Amino acid sequence: MGERVVHVAVVGTGRVGGAVAFNLIFERYVTELSLVDVAPEVAAMTREELYHAMASHGFDVEINAYDHSKHVRDADLIVVAAGFPRTHTMSRRDLAAKNAQTIREIVESTIDNNPKAWFFVITNPVDAMTTLADKVAKGERKVIGTGTNLETSRFRTILGRELNVPIRMVEAYVGGEHGEAAVPLWSTVKIDGVPLEEYLAETGKTVDKVKCENYVKGVSRHIIKVLGGTRYGPAGSFIEIIRGIILNTGRVLSYSRLRSFEMIPEPVYVTIPASISKSLEPDLWDMLTEEERKAIEDAASAIYKTYCEAKQAAGLKG
Repeated sequence: MGERVVHVAVVGTGRVGGAVAFNLIFERYVTELSLVDVAPEVAAMTREELYHAMASHGFDVEINAYDHSKHVRDADLIVVAAGFPRTHTMSRRDLAAKNAQTIREIVESTIDNNPKAWFFVITNPVDAMTTLADKVAKGERKVIGTGTNLETSRFRTILGRELNVPIRMVEAYVGGEHGEAAVPLWSTVKIDGVPLEEYLAETGKTVDKVKCENYVKGVSRHIIKVLGGTRYGPAGSFIEIIRGIILNTGRVLSYSRLRSFEMIPEPVYVTIPASISKSLEPDLWDMLTEEERKAIEDAASAIYKTYCEAKQAAGLKG
């Protein structure tokens, strides 16, 4: 993947995929953008909108529009955002069977024409879908998922709000599964570089951990109920990961990658905050508490169960 001149494909230009595409046209390393959506004219009209936006800001990215992912060629990064959306009454895991075949079709239709591409999976349930994408790719491509980077943004938001400090002063991460088994990693929390417990002792402030965790895991349902879906938060979070991959930033982010666990028959994609770069190393595993590591292992078990359901729905064996 080139350092600053890249071709990114976004497969699925709905609410989140479209927002990701909008952000990408203003990333100066993106010189070519391919949009794919099976709905008639959606990719083409999204392209028109993006050209209009660029005209207002003096940007000039070449944009392709397709109705099938098989037409994408020579991309450096393929963002997989296609699939059925979640309603406020559904869990992300409920989407596994619905979206599994879509993931298989996208990977199979793009892998040969894009020999250098990474796959970056957004489609929910993202950890199981990323594991499935890796299975379909047969280890021939680098595959990562969005993981709990969005939960991490939400965690920092509620901490900043509760402690009345700017969000930029908050360092905190979430691991585990994107969804029900997300694990707020309290041992990683620092305020302006000061560990949380030390900061609370120095300032006399308090923080309601249960309230914060409920916000992290529950705010998306409220957003979906009122607005019909999330958009800007996911897009901002996912661009952060894309930027890290392409520019090799080395920042620690909460994306999901493949990891083996003794009690799980296959490796699964689960989030352990790690440096984001072309090597995807190192991670924070050894810095976490035993309780946090156990919670991440439990999340991995839940992901594996969902992945098995998805694998069956996609018609994959082994």
